[in-house]
Amino acid sequence: MIYLDHAATSHPKPPGVLAAITDWYERLGVSADRGDSDRCLEARRGVEAVRGRLAALCGTPTARLAFVSGATEALNLSLRALLRDGDCVLTTAFEHSSVVRPLLALQQERGLHLEILPPSPTGGIDATAVADALAALRPRLFVFTHASNVTGAMFDAAALCDLARRHGALSLLDASQTAGLHDLALGADLVVASCHKSLLGPPGLGFLAARDGVELPPQKQGGTGSAVALDRHPTTWPQAFEAGTPNTPAILACLPALDWIDQQGRARLADRLLERIDQFDQLLADVDGIEQARRPDGPRLAITSFVSRRFDPAELGSVLASADIHVRTGFHCAPWLHPHLGTERSGTVRISPGPTISADDIAAAAAAVASA
Repeated sequence: MIYLDHAATSHPKPPGVLAAITDWYERLGVSADRGDSDRCLEARRGVEAVRGRLAALCGTPTARLAFVSGATEALNLSLRALLRDGDCVLTTAFEHSSVVRPLLALQQERGLHLEILPPSPTGGIDATAVADALAALRPRLFVFTHASNVTGAMFDAAALCDLARRHGALSLLDASQTAGLHDLALGADLVVASCHKSLLGPPGLGFLAARDGVELPPQKQGGTGSAVALDRHPTTWPQAFEAGTPNTPAILACLPALDWIDQQGRARLADRLLERIDQFDQLLADVDGIEQARRPDGPRLAITSFVSRRFDPAELGSVLASADIHVRTGFHCAPWLHPHLGTERSGTVRISPGPTISADDIAAAAAAVASA
């Protein structure tokens, strides 16, 4: 199979990922904070090693990074912890449903005022528009994605977080598409990401990292393996956001994934993926009946979207699946963006290669689209 849906879930994983999961199920079998046996201590060392690596990536203290079930949980927890009745929130049309839906739910529950910035004429987030909105609205929070999972446009998060800080707003960065390939120490007050995309880890795991001084009341209560018989949920990090039995095998499997990324080099991986997506775009540029989404100006990820005049995206996806080519079709959980792209009726076909995809794979995928 030619797998071209890396922006949803990376596949295949580095070999060490499966080995680490198997080792936990076959040998280790314990959680880090559910005892003091040698096995628990081994699990604890592994969990804290991953926590430290991810915290360093985000530029936060190790203790200020909590493991959760994914970016969706991290976003729900942080938005519910931060936002109060009547707060103003600035966000963008590029956001994933994991931002859109919690914000709309909180708008109903807490009377939030939402301001949604449209894409700039160049397909990005205009810093001047952000500054003007921050100055006019004085929002409590600016929440935005580091990169679009539809067009691949990547945004200057450091500059945007700095603007938010200057105007007294907290910044929440959704780094689900960029974690693993790009630096996340960009000045955000909070950083969230999933581990199953470019971090190359298993599904069912993500993290929430917060800088010192950002106070988030816990939104879930439960067991944390505390050394003291507490009847109230702890408020200290990271236990405050880690209620319940953790996904230890997934956490431990992130360590070989991070090692593999370091061995390859993040910059080299990102460049290799961009070469593949450039190749695909060039091969499709003159194919009759294919309309590609406008390539964003400036930095971008290896993601491209297109539509066919002959097929609905879902139909073309089925045609490609019959050739053993796996792509993503539809709206990609980005409901606010498609009206700006003119694809609100049925979405797009999205191509997002991973590190194992070769030039021959890309050529075969483009040929299948062209001949459909």
